[in-house]
Amino acid sequence: MKKLIPFLVFLLTATWVFGESTIYPKREMRATWLTAVANIDWPIATTKGMQAQQKELIGLLDKCVEFRMNTVLLHIRPACDALYKSSYEPWSSYLNNGRGVDPGWDPLQFCIEECHKRGLTCHGWINPYRYGKRGGYDWTGTDDTTKLNYKHTHPEWLLYYKNDIYLDPAQPEVLQRIKEVVGDIINNYDVDGILMDDYFYPYGGTTNQDAASVAKYKPADMNVGDWRRQNVNKMVKAVYDTIQSVKPWVTFGVSPFGIWTTDSSVASKRGITLPYNITGGNMYAEIYCDPVAWLEEGTVDYLSPQLYWKIGGGQDYKKLSKWWGDICNRFGKHFYSSMALYRYESGEFSATEIRNQLVYNRTVKDGAPGAIFYNTRAWTNSSKLRVNLTKETAEFHHISLPPAINWKPAKERTMVENLTIDNQTLSWTHSDNDLHFAIYAVPNDSLKLPNVYSRGDMLVGVSYTSTFELPTEVSASTHQIAVSVLDKYNNEYALRILNEPLRQPIATTGLYPDDGIIRKLPFTFRWKAVEGADSYIIQFAKDPDMQQIIFAQEVTDTSFETKLRINLQYLPLGDYYWRVKTRIPNAGDTWSVTQRVTISLENAVEDIIVGTENSVKWVENGNVYIKRGDKTYNLLGNMIN
Repeated sequence: MKKLIPFLVFLLTATWVFGESTIYPKREMRATWLTAVANIDWPIATTKGMQAQQKELIGLLDKCVEFRMNTVLLHIRPACDALYKSSYEPWSSYLNNGRGVDPGWDPLQFCIEECHKRGLTCHGWINPYRYGKRGGYDWTGTDDTTKLNYKHTHPEWLLYYKNDIYLDPAQPEVLQRIKEVVGDIINNYDVDGILMDDYFYPYGGTTNQDAASVAKYKPADMNVGDWRRQNVNKMVKAVYDTIQSVKPWVTFGVSPFGIWTTDSSVASKRGITLPYNITGGNMYAEIYCDPVAWLEEGTVDYLSPQLYWKIGGGQDYKKLSKWWGDICNRFGKHFYSSMALYRYESGEFSATEIRNQLVYNRTVKDGAPGAIFYNTRAWTNSSKLRVNLTKETAEFHHISLPPAINWKPAKERTMVENLTIDNQTLSWTHSDNDLHFAIYAVPNDSLKLPNVYSRGDMLVGVSYTSTFELPTEVSASTHQIAVSVLDKYNNEYALRILNEPLRQPIATTGLYPDDGIIRKLPFTFRWKAVEGADSYIIQFAKDPDMQQIIFAQEVTDTSFETKLRINLQYLPLGDYYWRVKTRIPNAGDTWSVTQRVTISLENAVEDIIVGTENSVKWVENGNVYIKRGDKTYNLLGNMIN
């Protein structure tokens, strides 16, 4: 194995999170695929029974904690079956020797509870269309002739390929069933998210397998490829809408193949430039998967393309990662790379390759870097990899919070009450029961560091209850201990410090753009610094009530460049609104007054050059102006008004 990258390299390739450079990001998706199909990750066998399977799952979750993961993706619907109590489909044969056999327990409920005990979020991973194979993991067992087997109840739903059997995406009843399945899950389980992977139309291509549906459903003026993509797009939208109507905080993402298209004509029609010199598969034309359409339509919260390649070559990881990050950022959604840890296990990837990819992930400046690792046993079986990535100065030495889905309206939350400590047990109360909590421990000699509660290395845990067992090395005499509130979107709210008097909340004042000013893009938001503020959250919305949020971003300074969220370049012209929240430790979070800004192409201030609380300088129609207080001057110092 090659030598691991020295620490200096990590310092030079610093991590950008919320405008701040640090090796330990406070927000970073760290998720793992817990694969049930073919018993790859869990359960490793179907014959061990409930107690053995539960013990095995707990062992994997403990390894997730050890590896500083924050999210588990449990495979709960591999192939029209269920690892939960489904109203529509049978128990999975990956739990037992045959489908439809009740295992005597509920794996999804168990996994959610055990994840939350460990401060982990739990997402349900489903395959929307995969029914099975003609061999290997096809339908078997006692349920083969029951009402839950679509081969008997709805044979018209199935498409047969050389080795695979899929649900037909064109069938309206199939679409309805997928909606029902997702609704069943989120209504009955406290899942934190729903994820689909890349099983749409099958790899290898669809020829005439769907001829009956083509004849029945395809419009005469639409080509087959566009029609198939439309079928998939309808399903993705239907799932998203189902989630939003029931539990909008449940995160919805898709993990497609890592290359959208290599056809520049397809991209140019959408105003998109493809990454240079990328070769390989084409999900747009083969499996009829169009993630760009989902971003355009706003029907996903994140994408996690499967970038299972090395840095360099025809499928260059860096080129593809940057391209996907830019595309997701354009539409204000998150990008988490799906990384091939299984290739480390097989010897194809070195530890250096994995670490270089992780470092590069952190350069995506969208406020939500991170990765999903495939598959779980690829790294749980490698203690060396876990040690190398979690040791001091390594990428996962400290925990991280999952990125917040902060563009959806959410009610404000107060800080915790009655924060006390008894030996190593921290406890508190809160009037709301739908929260979880972040726990911080700042060494006394670090208290003078700037923005100390925006640093990932001060996080010590997440709790889904009102108690937390502090690490043995943490005490109230050696550390400043604090607890903040997290809602189900993973937004963070006011932070309370143990044994400290409350401070007065202070609102900031938006400095630029002035209320109602006409602007061209890009420009820089600026606001007044507030003494004691640890961070600020800027919101930009379509409406003055701030319910139609275009983006929200947490930063530690007093400005934010619109070019850092490139989606703003594609906004329709017109009026928009912005405000800034001040986050002061041990004080309530406080919003500034909402201000209006008009985006226009004519007679607009072109760009701000410098700005402070008392002086603002800008260029307008080729002329330079300076505003001090309520007075405006030209470049010669003559007062204009």
